[in-house]
Amino acid sequence: MWLLKNQKAVVILILAVFGGTHTTAAKDSDEIPDRVFPYKAYSETEIKEAIKTPLTLEHCIAIALAKNISLKLVQGDLNKAGAAHSGAYSIFFPVFSIEGIKENTDQKLIPRSPNPDSITTLNPIRNQALVGRLTQLLPTGAVLDFATDLRSDINAPDRFEQPDKTKNRLFSVTVTQPLLRGAWPKVVRSPISTANYERQMQNEQLFDQKLQTVFLVKSAYYEVLLQRELIRVNQSALDRDSTLLAASESKVMAKLATRRDVLSAEIQLATDKAALIKSHTDYQFALDGLKEVLGLPINLPIDLADAELDYSPHVLNEQVLTEQALLMNPSLYSANVAINRSKLQLSVAKNTRLPQLDLIATYNRNFESELPSDPTDNIDRHINGWEASFSFSYPFLNRDAVTKAEVAAIDLSQQQDRYLILRRQIEVEIRRIVREIYSTIEEITSLQRSIEAAEQKVAFASTMFNLGRASNLDITDAQEALLKAQTQYVQKLVNYHIQLALLESLTGQPVK
Repeated sequence: MWLLKNQKAVVILILAVFGGTHTTAAKDSDEIPDRVFPYKAYSETEIKEAIKTPLTLEHCIAIALAKNISLKLVQGDLNKAGAAHSGAYSIFFPVFSIEGIKENTDQKLIPRSPNPDSITTLNPIRNQALVGRLTQLLPTGAVLDFATDLRSDINAPDRFEQPDKTKNRLFSVTVTQPLLRGAWPKVVRSPISTANYERQMQNEQLFDQKLQTVFLVKSAYYEVLLQRELIRVNQSALDRDSTLLAASESKVMAKLATRRDVLSAEIQLATDKAALIKSHTDYQFALDGLKEVLGLPINLPIDLADAELDYSPHVLNEQVLTEQALLMNPSLYSANVAINRSKLQLSVAKNTRLPQLDLIATYNRNFESELPSDPTDNIDRHINGWEASFSFSYPFLNRDAVTKAEVAAIDLSQQQDRYLILRRQIEVEIRRIVREIYSTIEEITSLQRSIEAAEQKVAFASTMFNLGRASNLDITDAQEALLKAQTQYVQKLVNYHIQLALLESLTGQPVK
């Protein structure tokens, strides 16, 4: 009963006693060192308080890390892998079994003559037994088999009218130690090690999913800011159009302009009004997209805190960023773990090709007591016996084992190639992002100058139109150029921040 309640303690004791000099070899592979994730998730209470106020980017990230559905799914996969890893240790748990036997045998001597009186009936044989068995796998691959009678065997094998009874109790211990196939901790512990590799890979996938969630939050957040800024830009354009239309109508009344100027102003006003309506619609869509990433109800009304798209050019060191990405990227860690798992699978597959050579040692002790009709003639016998033997077999035509070893070798080569491909892809992606960021910085600088020039052009064209020296076509052209430059400027600012977020998802840390 104590063994049943303390199986884990028994397993630890057995591993310590029988693991011997193989304890080091039996350990799981080194754990991937913990990396500091730069963001924290909100509790439910913090989420309820946060959504009552306009959300900042920090609020959005903290909410998504707690509520994002895709992230929860990956967390569930990690929990399952952890449970499978813990359950894999059950191979070292002792297995208990009980076997009950009851045998009734009647014997008769029937001569060849047909005379029924010549048939002799022997005394029946009555056997009954209750045997308990414990089987334990050891880290070396040895199997310990312990069996004992839980009650006495009662036999009546004699022919007398009052037969003697024989009571037997048997105790035996058998140790079977493989020396080639299935031997030693690396092979024996392979289910545990494989489950541990799976757990490590799921842990890396969770870390990567967190990084991707942060990237998606930032992308959705800046998309909302983009649409909100485009509403402001289009509203400003609409205000300018209204001013121009009013001025054109006044000049027509004063005979200083033609109907053509009014129609041109009305066309521009209608175009910019349609753009403003679309901006409002896109803003609502962007809010829904943000709520989807955050894991919040789609019908929940939210708003973002007042925040302008700031811009501060970063000086990026491509070599440092590449080294950081190669060091911290969870996908690379996962690919490396997959290589270690394939190496283990190859070792196990090669082991199955070896001959079966087992050393078997058995100790038996038999307690036998005869109970004749005369109690003074009791006879007790104690029989002890040791036995040692070797068992050898060789699978000459085990093509299945050979095929599995070949497949495992190919899989290892593929995992190594996948690691190299992933490493190259990360390097290429870092280089692409750095170049795009620098290109975006130059475009933003150019667009700033374009906006300044367009604003001056609008002011100059308006002055000339008021003096009657130009038509409002000059103003509408200048206003279109200004609106285009402002729109492109906002889009490039958002693209700049998204590229920085993408760089963060590769390096595992915010870009400084």
